[in-house]
Amino acid sequence: MKAGTSADTNPPYGKKSSFRQDLADTAQSSYQKLIAESARRKIAREPNQLLSALLREAVAGYLSSLGR
Repeated sequence: MKAGTSADTNPPYGKKSSFRQDLADTAQSSYQKLIAESARRKIAREPNQLLSALLREAVAGYLSSLGR
């Protein structure tokens, strides 16, 4: 999801009061892919470079692909 949508997964700093915090263990290969995507976005000067932002996007994308 892109920033600014009605179900924004990565709102601006300080705007996550309705969010729930959780922890997730990830496989080393998944973690390395997250790091690579984070670096790619940083080099390209794209938004949402943090691992937490990437994880929120991935979860939202996966859940929306379920079609429920």
